[in-house]
Amino acid sequence: MALKLKKCPACGEYNLTESCRKCKTKTVETHYKHLKIRDAPNSDEYFKDH
Repeated sequence: MALKLKKCPACGEYNLTESCRKCKTKTVETHYKHLKIRDAPNSDEYFKDH
């Protein structure tokens, strides 16, 4: 059985259960948007001083 990420339509809380832990509303299946590494800021300046 694969775990599916679910989101509460009422409060926006993400979890893996059929109902929201905060407001007890039925959750719906959703997907997680991964950030793209190429969109990350350049860290060369940060590590130059450390």
